[in-house]
Amino acid sequence: MASGSGNVSGLEFGQVNVIKHTGIHKATIIWLHDVDNTGFDSLEPLRNLRLPNIKWICPTAPRRRVTSLGGEITNAWCDITKVSENMQDDFGTLNYVNEYITYLFSSEPQNVIKGVAGIGLGAAQALYYTSCYAFGWVPINPQITIGINGWLPGWRRLEYNMNNTNFGTANRAAASKILILHGTSDDVVPSSFGYRCADSLRVAGFPTLFKQCGGDHVTNEIRVWLTNLGL
Repeated sequence: MASGSGNVSGLEFGQVNVIKHTGIHKATIIWLHDVDNTGFDSLEPLRNLRLPNIKWICPTAPRRRVTSLGGEITNAWCDITKVSENMQDDFGTLNYVNEYITYLFSSEPQNVIKGVAGIGLGAAQALYYTSCYAFGWVPINPQITIGINGWLPGWRRLEYNMNNTNFGTANRAAASKILILHGTSDDVVPSSFGYRCADSLRVAGFPTLFKQCGGDHVTNEIRVWLTNLGL
């Protein structure tokens, strides 16, 4: 099911696709696609999870120039340079997209679990949103976070921000359960970088599980993890 588009802080977001729950509405998870994809591309993999108690919201990123692609205009949540441990992060746009994620959650029932998830650049945005909740920078608690072949923007400053932002960061971090999956053959985001980001989250107090896997195993890992959480 598709529903509209949005404009937040000057960014033109594309079509939003929704997979409605067919069972008890226990959770709403926003799934963020990778660079050069759309929300529609996420629908089939999510349906294959066969989790009837989850509503999936699959937005489409704005079209913009991406430095790592030689300035090509494509769908991307933010600008990215070559992915590495020392990469420059586009925090201005990451924060704008955080506002949009919060907007998408705004019409969801208060009593359902909220989650953010994604793959590649979408995983980076999802993990960033979760870290920002711990800092008190976004209002919605993402109790569930899933990242596939992604990284955490600002990972080097995570511990500093945890110690130097609003009171209660440790409690907010502990409220978010995180699953990070990474393929061993990813030639864009090295698995070693994914592990370092996961480790920084664990050290900062986020309950984080990191696993290396690929192919059909990813679907199974996500299904089992979410099922074990009662979804």
